[in-house]
Amino acid sequence: MAPEPPPTAEAMATPLRMWSVMLDALPMPAALVDAQGFVLDTNRWLDVDDGEALLQPANQEVTPDLRFGVDSTSRWRVRSLDESATVLLATAEREDTGDHLLRRFFSSGDALFVVYDQRGRIIQSNAAWENLLGYSHDDVFGVDSWTLLPEEDQRLRQTVEAELRESGRSEPTFRMRTIDGSFRLVRWALQYDTSVGRCFGVGRDVTEEGRITADLERRAYTDELTSLPNRAMLLKKLDSWLEQSANPALLFCDLDHFKVVNDSLGHQTGDTLLSAFAARLDALATSNDSLVARLGGDEFVIVLRGADTDRAVEVAQEIFTGMHEPFTVLGRTLHVRMSIGIAVSSDHTPTTANALLREADSAAYEAKQLGRNRYVIFDENLRAAVDRRFNVEVGLRHALQTDRIVVHYQPMVAIPGGGIVGIEALVRWRSEGPDGEDELKGPDQFLDVAEEAGLLPAIGHIVLTEAMSTAADFARRGRTVTLSINVSAAELASGDFFDRLLHTIEDTGIDPSTLLLEITESTVLTTEAALPILDRFQAVGIRLGLDDFGTGFSSLAHLRELPIDVVKVDRSFVDDLVDDVVTRAVTGSLVDLCRALGLEVIFEGVESTEQALAVEQLGGQIVQGHLFHKPMPAPELAFRLGLASRSETLGR
Repeated sequence: MAPEPPPTAEAMATPLRMWSVMLDALPMPAALVDAQGFVLDTNRWLDVDDGEALLQPANQEVTPDLRFGVDSTSRWRVRSLDESATVLLATAEREDTGDHLLRRFFSSGDALFVVYDQRGRIIQSNAAWENLLGYSHDDVFGVDSWTLLPEEDQRLRQTVEAELRESGRSEPTFRMRTIDGSFRLVRWALQYDTSVGRCFGVGRDVTEEGRITADLERRAYTDELTSLPNRAMLLKKLDSWLEQSANPALLFCDLDHFKVVNDSLGHQTGDTLLSAFAARLDALATSNDSLVARLGGDEFVIVLRGADTDRAVEVAQEIFTGMHEPFTVLGRTLHVRMSIGIAVSSDHTPTTANALLREADSAAYEAKQLGRNRYVIFDENLRAAVDRRFNVEVGLRHALQTDRIVVHYQPMVAIPGGGIVGIEALVRWRSEGPDGEDELKGPDQFLDVAEEAGLLPAIGHIVLTEAMSTAADFARRGRTVTLSINVSAAELASGDFFDRLLHTIEDTGIDPSTLLLEITESTVLTTEAALPILDRFQAVGIRLGLDDFGTGFSSLAHLRELPIDVVKVDRSFVDDLVDDVVTRAVTGSLVDLCRALGLEVIFEGVESTEQALAVEQLGGQIVQGHLFHKPMPAPELAFRLGLASRSETLGR
């Protein structure tokens, strides 16, 4: 029987165009060849001219075996695309991707192959549809492919179809409904050929990748300890609600004295308490239009969608009530108190997520300043305070860079007689006033902001270095006095304070025994590493003073337990010495106790002759205050110590 004649070019044109579209989707060098091995079409990965012999030997009909095997000479893998073997697909034989991708594309692998008509109806599909989604070819033939997607993904139809019309390509990722009603995430590479009116698609199941991505996203937006949304999610949600003009209200919850729990009971107890607190806080905010998040540490935020000030206050009161019951943590009963700052947005006060968060944070800070365990609403007065703190912080940072942090000194004198026996280094900020003139600011005008902004260690280093250099210079000129320097909790907690102090002692040549480092009881009690550092100070001969005794945590027991050499009695005691009999009796007992313990006592804030006489009558020997000397710059102090003439002082 005579062989059938080969199909005409016209008969081959339409299917050839269809296979050419699929050819472009292959991520490897590939070509369509005829039965003799000559190139009909190539994709972008192969630089071969049409009509060129690709398979060897040329001009010989490709054997049936070769149509489904490997041409060992040219190393091309060949597959037949039609029953007559008139058109063959040749792909570069690469063990890593070539055969694997080819088999996935045409066989029953996990890649979905589909052909759509112009109306999006499925007219051809491969076995992977049944393997992955559960549908046979008969199940999906003629079905609008978009109906296999959930409603929210169908909204992308216009975008995808527009891309196919404009560029002929689109690479969407859809969730596709399986035959049992579950969904698989499929990433598609779609190509539309206008000449045949068909869209060809290759889909890859990326469900597991999607789960990994979702897990990574969840981790990125979730606090690890409490499983609450974290700061990133909070800001994202806030931004969304603000863009929608949902007018959210924000409650900033900051636990009171939580550091004491960590320092006294350990971080495991602290973390367990935070987790329990977070769970109860989340349960208290049950509205669908609310979000509870943890910023970090002991700071939590509740966001209320569309809430006014009254509603925010109502929720704050509910939280205080709900937190009244104690927590049982690792066998301990713990009570939690907090300070809450409230900030409310509105159509009349457009804001950003970060700005609203800062406002609520500032209100919580104010609540702590007012005594803790209360709420404060952010208002215009607080806004002025926030602006003030911002301006102070900016000014301080500039001052640190331009040497405008300076040191003044207030002498400590012996009574009776009034001779200078020591000096206290006091920080000052030489600020630029509104009229351009320098304005000298005392610590009460900026140290609170410096502490909040984390600038105390930098400021303290300047004071330490300059004061020790000045005292060492006075000693070389024949006048040695005790140098008293205040040390903050932030400096003790910095980790390298002791080493920096020793380095400065070595650089300046000052005698360590002339140094008196002043700390407060609260600093010792709230700084975990304080006591070991204080012991190291004393080991090298530095003396330690307990500052502001009589305020805050003051306890007579600490006079015996803490490694101190000097007690500085707070000015609040001195103020009442003259007229208050009880204060005189208590202060007299304090002086006797310190003398028995071998501690030196210094009275600060002595402003009148009557106060000085009262101190002397109680047995006090060293005083400090404006009655004797106000704080002064180093040149003025040199004159007071007899190390410079008045003309030298003025000329400096």
